[in-house]
Amino acid sequence: MLNTFQFEIITPERLFYSATVSSLVAPGVEGYFGVLANHAPLLARSGGGKLKVRETTNQERIFEVGSGIVEVLKNRVVFFTKRAQSAAGETK
Repeated sequence: MLNTFQFEIITPERLFYSATVSSLVAPGVEGYFGVLANHAPLLARSGGGKLKVRETTNQERIFEVGSGIVEVLKNRVVFFTKRAQSAAGETK
């Protein structure tokens, strides 16, 4: 799909989440920011909070993440954090 990108949440222990998504809204230190496919490269700090992802199936997933770094590359976004929890309660 042309309007999608790979998204990952990585904690020190493991790859917590990986999927092809169509958009995400991440918590930055100065407020939330959105990412769509073909976003310009970006490196941002996050103070943690709620992270919202829309998967290619149009399902929305919400994660509670700790502080970290968000790296936006060409059609790939990685959130490096010490802590992540899904809405279902899985943590690491």
